[in-house]
Amino acid sequence: MKIQLVYEVPSAQDYVSLRIRSGMGNKDINRSHIALKNSLFTVSLYDEEQLIGFGRIVGDGGITYVVSDIMVDTAYQGKGYGKDIMKAINTYFEENTYEDSYVCLIANYPADLLYHKYKFEYLPDNRCGMLRNQKK
Repeated sequence: MKIQLVYEVPSAQDYVSLRIRSGMGNKDINRSHIALKNSLFTVSLYDEEQLIGFGRIVGDGGITYVVSDIMVDTAYQGKGYGKDIMKAINTYFEENTYEDSYVCLIANYPADLLYHKYKFEYLPDNRCGMLRNQKK
C-alpha cells in the first residue's frame, strides 16, 4: 500500500466510483466532469492508481466557499485519511480566505465531529441551514 496525496482533479469515472465505494451514492458522469472541472480546490488520495479519498472546495474564490464531497473508500475509513483531506482543505482556507469570507459545509453524522477540529461550528440559534427541494 502506497498512499499518495495529490492536488489534482481525478477523472469523473474515478470520482463516481469513489462516491459509490464511500457510500455517498452515484452521480451522473457528465455532470460530475463539469462539477470537478469547476472546483476551486481539490485534494485526492490514491493507493497506487486507485482513488481512495477525495475532497474539494467550490465557490466564487472571493467571498463564498463550500466544502464538498469529503469521502474515503469504506475499505480505508478509520485510518485518518479524512483528516489528511481536511488538513489540506484547511491549509487552503488559511492561505486563501479572509475573516469575512463565508465558508460552509453540510455534514453527515458523525463526520461533523471531524469538521469541528477545523473551525467549523453549528449555526447559531438565529440562523438555519436550508436545502432547496429539487423534486419536480
